[in-house]
Amino acid sequence: MLGPLIYGVCADEPFKMPSDKPPEQIRGDIEVWAWNIAAGALMKVTPQFNKEFPDIKVNVNMTGSSSYVQSRFLLSLSAGVGAPDVMQLLLSETPRYASTKQLMDLTLVAGQYEKDFIPSFWKSCVYDGRVYAIPWGSGPCAVFYKRHLFERYHIDPNTIETWDDYIAAGKLIVQRSGGKTRMFHLPTAGAPSGLAWMFETLIQQNGGQIFDDRGRIIVNSPQCLQVVKLLERMLKAGITLNEPLFSHMHYASLKGDTVATYPIAAWWGGTIKDYAPETTGDWGIFRLPALEPGGLRTSNLGGSVLVIPNQCRQKETAWAYVRFVLCRPDIQNIQYKAFDLIPCLIPSFNDPFYDEPDPFFGGQKVRRLFTQDIEKIHPLNRNKDYQEAIGYVTLVLGTWVARGMDCPPEEVLVRLEKKLHQRLSIEISPSSLGYKERKGS
Repeated sequence: MLGPLIYGVCADEPFKMPSDKPPEQIRGDIEVWAWNIAAGALMKVTPQFNKEFPDIKVNVNMTGSSSYVQSRFLLSLSAGVGAPDVMQLLLSETPRYASTKQLMDLTLVAGQYEKDFIPSFWKSCVYDGRVYAIPWGSGPCAVFYKRHLFERYHIDPNTIETWDDYIAAGKLIVQRSGGKTRMFHLPTAGAPSGLAWMFETLIQQNGGQIFDDRGRIIVNSPQCLQVVKLLERMLKAGITLNEPLFSHMHYASLKGDTVATYPIAAWWGGTIKDYAPETTGDWGIFRLPALEPGGLRTSNLGGSVLVIPNQCRQKETAWAYVRFVLCRPDIQNIQYKAFDLIPCLIPSFNDPFYDEPDPFFGGQKVRRLFTQDIEKIHPLNRNKDYQEAIGYVTLVLGTWVARGMDCPPEEVLVRLEKKLHQRLSIEISPSSLGYKERKGS
């Protein structure tokens, strides 16, 4: 059934601006839903927006946590009423919402910007060949470390180039501290599980996938096997601390000596500054270790997008807003400077700001470090089942660890592949390890 007509096209057809109107002729009031620092970033740039669009009133509604806001949004889409004009979504959740066909098709107006965005982020905004979202903040990864601990235990961060180097350094820290200091947090159960987060980060680093480009299960692959073997080595080395992520203990560890490093996304820097401002100057950052010598030394964890639901009655106004806050380097960098939201917009990185030293991190040029090779991050084949699949990754890996890693990594991937196939009713890719054997059995 065709939706209501908007500017001469149906709401479920690609949106097209009716004309190149000057900003002062675009009017309306729009409601934006976002959370946490993302909402703060949008509020920060609203005055600049209103200088160019004086007749658009923007209300940024910080309605709660990401899970609450997204659940509320999904209910609004299901009901057909109550959605905002512009909505923030987690990058990983975007295909799930795009599959509802309740988001505005931005293909005609957004296509001109594709070349300016990091490919791995843009891909998650495309569903069935159509663009339904614009990338926002990214989460390039590196390793935050405490300088005083590395100095105390005589560890040179410049010697850590691979994850095996990282494990070896962790063993020395545990040994030299008498077990009082561990290398990093790796919680093995709960939501979110550190195992699933590390698995996702590492497969994006080496090009692994859960689904192939046709949506078939491909988790039983050489790349995923390399990652599970690495997780096994980390756990058996005794360098990890099994405490919940984002718990009181996790935040408290920023000020103490229980944990030496945090391999995580750039946005963690803002968390350190908020929870442990007195530690300024003690922090350093080194690039994410590679899975093998010469391999990619970055990955991604997190990221957001903005979307416009079909319910929006002021699509022209909403698109003018989204384009302003996400497709302009100057506006993106205002948000980064204020809230540590690293853009997905590649031209933003030309700003000299990225080469300025950061006193909190001992004068390192951390912004340039995080953006190095960001365009090379491998895209993940996310689909409407992706988040559910991550839940099964958490379950299978967590059970394996709880049982004392009772089987080899090869068998773990067979178990995971079987679980995904049974629970999601999705075909297994012919490229999967063991596919021929299963077909012949």
